[in-house]
Amino acid sequence: MLKKIFLLILQLGFYSCGFQIIYKDQYDFNSLSYDFASITIEKDHVRLNQEFRNNLYDILNPDYIKAEIKYILSLDVSSTIEPTFTTRTGATGRNQIEIKVKYVLKDINTKEKIAEGFTTANDSYDISENRYGTHIAEEYVKSNLTKIVAQNIRNLLANDLIEIRKKIDEPK
Repeated sequence: MLKKIFLLILQLGFYSCGFQIIYKDQYDFNSLSYDFASITIEKDHVRLNQEFRNNLYDILNPDYIKAEIKYILSLDVSSTIEPTFTTRTGATGRNQIEIKVKYVLKDINTKEKIAEGFTTANDSYDISENRYGTHIAEEYVKSNLTKIVAQNIRNLLANDLIEIRKKIDEPK
């Protein structure tokens, strides 16, 4: 009995906080997952941007739903690498990578800006005497950061699209 009451309170808590399941009705044309599938991302030929773009596509449309393109997403991806730890000899012992992404979501037909946002993520890695090992550590951290930033963009876009729907659904 106590377990049922706890579950009821938990469900009410989720519904009252605005919690929504994103990929629940993936084949419903009015669902958020269908809106995600209708986003195309502008192309860029920088390797980091391509990896980020692929991660973002995988997160936005994990089931590869075929949808008519309604939105275009422009991304401005930048990364910086800075030393965070210096040894007594003056050599760097650890580097920090920061990836910053600014995005603009536009309507594909009117080119009108619908939403924009910004996110960032950072991590660090050790620098070893082995150059190849250091290079692999750097690439590994960059790869992980692109996945994190892609998830952040997806969450921001979900908020943006929900707000757009609320404005459309408001009685005038």
